[in-house]
Amino acid sequence: MNIKTKDLTKMALFVALIAVGAFISIPIGPVPFSLQNFFVFMAGLLLTPVQAFLTVLVYVLLGLIGIPIFAGFTGGFQYVFSPTFGFLISFIIGAYVISKLAYKEEKFGKIMAVLILAEVIFYAIALPYFYLIMKNVNGNPMALNKIMSMAMIPFIIPDIAKAVVAALIAPRIRKSIK
Repeated sequence: MNIKTKDLTKMALFVALIAVGAFISIPIGPVPFSLQNFFVFMAGLLLTPVQAFLTVLVYVLLGLIGIPIFAGFTGGFQYVFSPTFGFLISFIIGAYVISKLAYKEEKFGKIMAVLILAEVIFYAIALPYFYLIMKNVNGNPMALNKIMSMAMIPFIIPDIAKAVVAALIAPRIRKSIK
C-alpha cells in the first residue's frame, strides 16, 4: 500500500473532523447527539476504503490512549466499557463499507442507499454492544425497546438529515480536492 503525503493529510484532516464532530454534541441520555457519524460518512465518501478504515481506526485508537476526543471530551481505555463504544467500533467498519460501495459515486440515490446501509451497520453493532455493557458492566439489563428508545429512535431523523447533506456535498467536495 502506497499512501502519498496528500492522502495522509486528508486522512489526518478527517481524524480531526471526526473529533470535532464528537465535540459538537448534545447529551440526551447515555447516547449524545453528535456529528461524528456525519464525518464518518464524509471520510467514507471521500477516501479510499483502506484510507477510510485507517482514518477512523486512528481516531478510535487516539481516544483509547487517552486523548479526550470522544463525545463529551472523554477518552482513555476505560471507554471500551462505555455503552456507546459500540458506535465507535461500527464507525470503523462503516467507513470502509461506505467507501467500498460509494467512493467516487456521483448519484445521490446510490450514495443515500449506501449511507442508510451504513446506519444499519452502525446500529447492528452498537445496539448489541450497548445491551452487553448495560447488562454485564453496569448491571442494568434492558429490554430491546428500551435500548432502541435510548440509542436509536431519537437519532433516526437527524441521521437521515446528515446522510442527505453528506450525499449532496461529497461529490462537490471531491471535485474540488482532486
